[in-house]
Amino acid sequence: MVLRLSNSISRGLVVVVASLIGLWLSFFGLRAAIAHYGYEGNTAKRLELAVRLEPSNPAYWYRLGRYQQNNLEESDSALAQQSFHRAIALNPLYTDAWLDLATSYELEGKNAEALEAYLQAKKSYPVSADVAWRYGNFLLRQGEQRQAYAELRHAVEADPKFAESAFSLAYRVNPDIDGILEKLLPAKQNAYVDVIGLAARTNQLAVGKAVWEQLMNLHSRLGIGNFDGFVHGLLLTGEFAESRRVWDQGVATMGLPPLLQPQGSVVWDPSFESSIRDSTFSWHFRPVVQGVSVGLDDTEKHSGSRSLRLSFDGKHNPDVEAACAIGIVQPGSPYHFFGWIKTKEIATEHGIGFRLRSVEDNTVVNTREVHGSNSWTFVEHSWIAGHNIHRLQICVIHEPSDNPGLRISGDAWVDDVNLVPLPADSHLP
Repeated sequence: MVLRLSNSISRGLVVVVASLIGLWLSFFGLRAAIAHYGYEGNTAKRLELAVRLEPSNPAYWYRLGRYQQNNLEESDSALAQQSFHRAIALNPLYTDAWLDLATSYELEGKNAEALEAYLQAKKSYPVSADVAWRYGNFLLRQGEQRQAYAELRHAVEADPKFAESAFSLAYRVNPDIDGILEKLLPAKQNAYVDVIGLAARTNQLAVGKAVWEQLMNLHSRLGIGNFDGFVHGLLLTGEFAESRRVWDQGVATMGLPPLLQPQGSVVWDPSFESSIRDSTFSWHFRPVVQGVSVGLDDTEKHSGSRSLRLSFDGKHNPDVEAACAIGIVQPGSPYHFFGWIKTKEIATEHGIGFRLRSVEDNTVVNTREVHGSNSWTFVEHSWIAGHNIHRLQICVIHEPSDNPGLRISGDAWVDDVNLVPLPADSHLP
């Protein structure tokens, strides 16, 4: 249908009506914009402006209530509760408003009212991890441990990030590890891993060991970051054998290729098969150090599928421990160290060798060096752990030339680096 304007009066009326509609829309749009400006503020005046202009918006009342509750200079629980109630009246399923109302009631000692508010929050969002977490905390403060554990467990099941905090909270209330594991923590890998990480950071290693055993019962598939911090914590506190046991259990879940370890060797991954580096019992090296490029080489190996390669850039005279690994040894016991080195045009009086350093007393023994150009060459050395020595660091080294102006070039490869125990009555030179 086409509207035909027969005269100028009709056309004028249309213009007036359109103008009025535009003004009406502009007014409400401007009011909404000013209200939102108030909502984004952090003062009472701006937040009160928001609810005055948009009194039917529950989010504005909730934001005002939080300010009234939490502002240290102008805190007013009674006003906060009124604002939360206004938000809830407009939206009975406003979960955050119920939760903060519960907190406000509890701070005033109105525990019955707080309980009712928490129950309403659960009713409004029954699967929320945050609701279960805050409600569980409230119940724990009220001494309702059984019901608190149930809520905290629900929070962890819904979101495993709560596992660490839930365990820490429950442990402070009642350090019953078995009870916490049974009633609070769900049998989930992420939950157990987070708690083990907490135990490592807080030096609660007995807790970590108990949770670790439960984690192993899950037959999990772990990553190195899930347990290396715990292993390192055990090592630093002198639980040497335990640290290696946990390490071996952890890496056994990772689906790594065979590591070609001789029976009893204390060197983990002697043939560089795992590609893991810079973790507690793996090889540690930087890709470039003092003009030496260090990395794994799949094209050259003595055994397995790769070796460690050192490439010298010809611009430096490096004194480097290019790659190092830690092994756990028995104090007072004899060992046989051996490894293989291949070199290409390492034309200096010092070549590539190994260094054995007793960690506890920093005693150092160097093996013979290989330089020039050589096919795979066997290097060995006899070594006895001192009576207080539990850790041996094994490093691939290059010492600088005696001529400080000499620049070293060439390549070297290292593979099958091992330290194996010998019978106690072995004769060592």
